[in-house]
Amino acid sequence: MNHDTHKKYFLAAVIIVGLYGVVVPALVSKEELALATAPTGDAMLIPRVPDHSNSSGFDEDPLWYLSSGVSAVESDDFSPLEPVVANVSADLLSQERARIVRELNLRREGLRRWVGDEIDRTEQKIDALDSRIESILPSLTPALRNDTTTNNHDKVVRMIYPVVQLRGNGTVGSGVVLSCEFAGENHWKIWIVTAYHVVEEVRDLTSEEVVIRELRFFDPERGRLDDVVYDGFEVASLPESDLSLIRVDRATAWPYSAIVATESVCNSLSVFEPVYAVGCPLGNQPLPALGEISSQYKPVGEEIYWMVNAPTYFGNSGGGIFRAKDSQLIGISSMIYTYGKRSPMVVPHMGLFVPFHKVRSWLRREGFAYLIGNPEIGPVPASDGSANTGNGVSGSF
Repeated sequence: MNHDTHKKYFLAAVIIVGLYGVVVPALVSKEELALATAPTGDAMLIPRVPDHSNSSGFDEDPLWYLSSGVSAVESDDFSPLEPVVANVSADLLSQERARIVRELNLRREGLRRWVGDEIDRTEQKIDALDSRIESILPSLTPALRNDTTTNNHDKVVRMIYPVVQLRGNGTVGSGVVLSCEFAGENHWKIWIVTAYHVVEEVRDLTSEEVVIRELRFFDPERGRLDDVVYDGFEVASLPESDLSLIRVDRATAWPYSAIVATESVCNSLSVFEPVYAVGCPLGNQPLPALGEISSQYKPVGEEIYWMVNAPTYFGNSGGGIFRAKDSQLIGISSMIYTYGKRSPMVVPHMGLFVPFHKVRSWLRREGFAYLIGNPEIGPVPASDGSANTGNGVSGSF
């Protein structure tokens, strides 16, 4: 082999080593060099390593193991500089896509069934709850009616029917039924609270005991005062607070008693509280007048009264002051303002009333706390022991 041939083989070896990134050390066997320069895969064929004992083969072509793979490297089917990428067929992609779609559809159907079942269960629970509410509503209705006045008929029953009219000696006043007590066969005691000055003005002056000869109840069937008159006997009085307790004996019960405000309700009252003043002004049947509590401090003599701006007039004395929200009794009308000395003019929107916490304290001391559903029977200290004086001009109804 001449010099030019060896030169060509040497250049081919350098090119191949450069392409494959293989550095051939100076001293390397033919086997190591062949393994290092031959890439794996079907595209390159690992040449057979000749026997070293065959020196003739080496002498004739010392770089044969390099040149033997050159034809494969130069082939257009393989590039030693790019990695081999696996090709996924379109059929496999379609199959995988179809499998994913089927799984999503199955999950969607399962979710739809689960949501439908939950909706059905919720509707069943709602139906069961509605049935339960309907079953217990009748038992709750009385309690609810005690909290809120829902219609005009309730207002009439709670504020008009319990108010009575007292007449005598050419004058008239009002009173409020607190309780109806069974006293035996064909005997009922009706307990009425009113103003002390009303009793003094309408009482029978020919009797030694304090008795009112003309006391009338409201007739719900006819919508006006009854023609039947009853005697009313004074059982207890508190002149300094303008309060009096009357008992009426009847052969039949009187079912219409005022709903007395609790102590907590009385303590929660304030100015601007809407109220009704119900009484018999100028001898009329019980009439309601809407207004508000305008003051909680009006000294008259030794007593403190509250003021209401609901229109009141002569005849309202002894009537009730009811909270508009629930028709609960919160006070007893006592006086109205007048202006002028020679010809007094009534100021109807400045009425004074006794707040019911004072009425309750008085009934406790007299032993009649049971008339308003209070379990404490017997004398107890009054809740308000203040004594304030004032020069306010006032006149009785």
